[in-house]
Amino acid sequence: MKKEILEKLKRLKADTQEIYDSLEGIPVEKLGDPSYGWSIIQVLSHLNSAETASLKYMQKKVQAGDKMENYGPVNALRMYLCNGALKSSLKWKAPSYISNPATFEYEEMKSLWAATRNDIEKFVMDYPEQWLNKLVYKHPLGGRQNLDRAVDSFVYDQIHHIHQINRIRKQLGV
Repeated sequence: MKKEILEKLKRLKADTQEIYDSLEGIPVEKLGDPSYGWSIIQVLSHLNSAETASLKYMQKKVQAGDKMENYGPVNALRMYLCNGALKSSLKWKAPSYISNPATFEYEEMKSLWAATRNDIEKFVMDYPEQWLNKLVYKHPLGGRQNLDRAVDSFVYDQIHHIHQINRIRKQLGV
């Protein structure tokens, strides 16, 4: 199962590269333009912040070891419904702790996000197999989940924000 999780992370990185490729040639000023709410860079910053906060939570939670609760059908259903909403182009407010994304230079943002992804990959690689069915992650909408569902949430959150990036690009005319 850990191999499948690592494959999802690999795909997530490839999808992130597709985002960067789609932004190639857009002037940096446009990427940082907050005229229509968040700028594109702020959307990327938000994604990084969400993943960073999730990783910190999981790093703390894993200290409970075998005392972590087990993943079950209710958890699976909650995340299934949450992921369905994230795949859509519906809009809603971000949780307060990540609702005001920082503004970075574009290349700095890419470096920060790459470092976060590397930290997540290391966490997954070091994660004990016997805890793969434990509730190590907490999603603001989907509730408590196992490591596999945590990575799924990163995938679906990114998909959700691709809709937002496309909306911003259209508004900016790029």
